[in-house]
Amino acid sequence: MKTKPWSLVIPLTLAAAATLLVGKENPPATPETSVRPGINESYLDPNLKVDDFLKRFEVESREVFHERETVVKALNIRKGMTIADIGAGTGLYTRLFAEATGPDGWVHAVDISAPLLQHIVERAKQENHRNISAILCPDNSVSLPPDSVDIAFICDVYHHFEYPATTLKSLVRCLKKGGTVVVIDFIRIEGVSSDWVLGHVRAGQEVFRKEIEDAGLTFVEEVKIDGFKENYFLRFTKP
Repeated sequence: MKTKPWSLVIPLTLAAAATLLVGKENPPATPETSVRPGINESYLDPNLKVDDFLKRFEVESREVFHERETVVKALNIRKGMTIADIGAGTGLYTRLFAEATGPDGWVHAVDISAPLLQHIVERAKQENHRNISAILCPDNSVSLPPDSVDIAFICDVYHHFEYPATTLKSLVRCLKKGGTVVVIDFIRIEGVSSDWVLGHVRAGQEVFRKEIEDAGLTFVEEVKIDGFKENYFLRFTKP
């Protein structure tokens, strides 16, 4: 059943603005310890300035912006699919996915930042994207219904997961059987990567891949994107 534009009928609690949904999760029986305390402080700031993030995220010097069309093509999106843009940020890929899935598809923009999600909602209205939901999630869950997502897209965001095991558990739960998870993140190699990457990204590709496989997903392939020099693209599936 289709829902009204920029909204979604799932067991969530609506925020004051009816277009922004707030995920409500039961806390895990044994809380996971944060693997990187404080990494998301700037995103949790209620006074976050969206323009500052637009200048950082939607610029040609950023690989995932410059190669956005190539990345979308590599996702093999079909019309009518449901895609979760996890850590949607300014909504760069959310908008591209809304076009790619078509009017019969749906895109969930999932993030921990209310100001960024409000920006996505406002731009969706301006551009008449009627197949986007904005979901404000906690820091340990994607807050999506079970078996509801065809593709989960995590771009330069996995290293921001403070509670990767708990978050991945919710991610696996929301995927349909045979669903796909794509992770794009920074190459982190001592002596090779920049000081910023070494200080900001907690682990390299092998560690992140193992965490994702341990959560129950199956590694499919690493996709080579010619324009990627600092990022890698990994594809997983739910068996």
